Amino acid sequence: MPISQYIKNIRAKIGNDLLLLPGVTAVVVNPRAEILLQLRRDTHTWAPPSGGVEPGETVAECAMREVREETGVKVAPEAIVAVLSGAEYNVTYPNGDQMATVTTVFRCRPLAANTPRVNDDESQDIRYFPSDALPANMLPRHQWIISLALNSNPRAYFNPPQKSQASKL
Repeated sequence: MPISQYIKNIRAKIGNDLLLLPGVTAVVVNPRAEILLQLRRDTHTWAPPSGGVEPGETVAECAMREVREETGVKVAPEAIVAVLSGAEYNVTYPNGDQMATVTTVFRCRPLAANTPRVNDDESQDIRYFPSDALPANMLPRHQWIISLALNSNPRAYFNPPQKSQASKL
């Protein structure tokens, strides 16, 4: 996946050390209740569009930009579905770079009925899938995020504190 100039500059200073970054995932649901997914080039799995927040950008603006950059589809964020963080969202890349993320998950709607397309080098394929017929090669966390986005619960999911942490508050 391409790395922004901002992250390149930070990596030049800190090397592979752990870097905390804000990110977004956009679950785009069209009027037919189909979910927009990208076949990722790096993992060869289907996933909702996602990416990192740039300096000066809001998380909602980031969701809109990432979907447009990756799929050619313009969207409007409708709801925050979840805010995800913690050790389970830390990753070490093959080059040794360590990253921890705080990801805001949005449910979005497309602003037009245009056909999605591969619009960058991060994706092999882009298409809508019926919500009851998602592809098999998805990471369990992406299936779970989509289920949260399709849930009618008006409250966003967040990682609650562990019992031992909660007692310290």
